[in-house]
Amino acid sequence: MNIKPDCLVCLMNQTLKVSKLLELDDNTSKRLLDNTAQLLTEHDLNHTPPQIAKSIYSMISEVTGKSDPLALAKEQATKLALSVNTDFVQTIQDAIKLAVIGNVIDFGAQNQFDLNAMIQDHFHRSFGIDDLAEFEQELTEAKELVYIGDNVGEHVFDKLLIEMIKKHYPHVEVYYFVRGKPIINDVTIKEAQILSNCAHIIDTGAETPGYDLSEVNMESKAIFERADIVLAKGMGNFESLYLAAERSVYYLFVVKCNVVAQAIGKEIQELIFKRG
Repeated sequence: MNIKPDCLVCLMNQTLKVSKLLELDDNTSKRLLDNTAQLLTEHDLNHTPPQIAKSIYSMISEVTGKSDPLALAKEQATKLALSVNTDFVQTIQDAIKLAVIGNVIDFGAQNQFDLNAMIQDHFHRSFGIDDLAEFEQELTEAKELVYIGDNVGEHVFDKLLIEMIKKHYPHVEVYYFVRGKPIINDVTIKEAQILSNCAHIIDTGAETPGYDLSEVNMESKAIFERADIVLAKGMGNFESLYLAAERSVYYLFVVKCNVVAQAIGKEIQELIFKRG
């Protein structure tokens, strides 16, 4: 899914947010914003938001000397997710609902939402697009499931969903895909270790905040292509794969920006479980 003008503003705002998170001085903050503006002029509208974000965050790391600029934000998000009492999750449907609500833990989103408030407000709401029945039907015969992770923090709820799937469909081998290096607050092999007891953790080699088929490694691409089911979490994976993947993919995310809302004909804050 290619960028729209709204995405340019969002990316500039992300740079400003990182500057404030790192408590940078005004001169360094301006340098980051100037560099971001330059990078935006160098990319046309045929690029996806994750592809441009890769260039911007690489620049931020180079200027600040921090290989993982959002390390603190990721630690805070994990603590927040672990503090949630999940005793109310009893079924796969419950686990999917909590997993998608957890997608609001997103430093790079245009709109920010409170996790606990979203759980209270949205857990009993219906999906804006709901292909859950088809997903569960495919699970009955599937041998391999690829689960493409998104943000740190929500990976805690990904674990709960995978455990629930394994409980009801023990014949399914699950592969949890992570980014190849720190990018925004996306999950990498480091944070994903908490899922090692329920899934095979796969470093995709992707340096974009989304599973970009043009740059992922051969190992993950082979698994992606052969798996019976692919579940892609979050808007970054949707932006990278929607209309680009030649196979069916289930997209699980919260609508958090106008561009994605327009692309799928839904409203901001709606919960999406779409087979595409």
